[in-house]
Amino acid sequence: MKILIKTTHTMQSQQAGLTLIEILVAMVISLILMAGVLQIFQANKQSFRVQESLSLIQENGRTAMRILAEDLRMADFWGCRSQDIDITDNLDTSGAGYVNLLTNGGLTGTDNAGLNASDTITISGARSTGLTMSAAMGTEGSNISVTSGGNLQPGDIALITDCVKGDIFQVTNATSPGASDPIEHSTGGGITPDNSTADLSRIYDTDAMVFPARQTTYSIVADPDSGEPSLFRTEGGVPLELVEGIEDMQIQYGELLNAVSGAMRYVTASDGTLDMTQVRSVRITLTARSIATGVAIGGDGRLRRTFDNTISIRNRNP
Repeated sequence: MKILIKTTHTMQSQQAGLTLIEILVAMVISLILMAGVLQIFQANKQSFRVQESLSLIQENGRTAMRILAEDLRMADFWGCRSQDIDITDNLDTSGAGYVNLLTNGGLTGTDNAGLNASDTITISGARSTGLTMSAAMGTEGSNISVTSGGNLQPGDIALITDCVKGDIFQVTNATSPGASDPIEHSTGGGITPDNSTADLSRIYDTDAMVFPARQTTYSIVADPDSGEPSLFRTEGGVPLELVEGIEDMQIQYGELLNAVSGAMRYVTASDGTLDMTQVRSVRITLTARSIATGVAIGGDGRLRRTFDNTISIRNRNP
């Protein structure tokens, strides 16, 4: 008997590799996909830069406007909320560094005189925090006794007032007044501009207060390091950068024309008919720009936004 054994042979195909055409097709597809990914990445990156610039513009513009508004509301403050205080300037007008704080009631400005033809505004008056007198003066030339020396330094300009009268004088103490040291206002001490007289206009009682005086100018100045336009505040000849990226500041002054009807007009500081003592409000327009370039189409590639605000001068309004 024969037994037949059937043998089955399986043919296995062998991989011979990719052809050149297949490799090229795969590379083209990969490049197309990579180009798409890069395009999406660039678009997202640009979108992030634009949103970041818009956020920074918003923050800088609002911060600059808030600083200006808070200070301008205190313009023409002379220790009391009134324009009717009779103030005597006891400073030597011929002394070095003399500044007339009483000009236009403590509010002045310039039109198109700053960087990029921006405006400037200057506020003069007393600071909001005063020193209480601890004892009445004996004579007009007596030193001023206060409950504490505050932060007054030799050479500082100060105001003493009882809301009826007031005197501007220079502190002539040799050293910083301590808690129990009276404030001196003599003459000839070598401090400039010096006092023109050691006598104040009246003898002040304990209802009077002493306030540090100041003159503050706001302007647009180029940052010395970055060259970016910024909002600067200058006091005592010392400029201080407040907010970067503020490119322009335009100011109009709201002048009261009729006290009975309340009629007003808004004009610039260059208007020759403007009576600055009758200004009751200030209208400010700020232009903030992005620090980054290439975030806008055309021009210099910067984003810009304007901020407007009308600020009431509290000490000149009912």
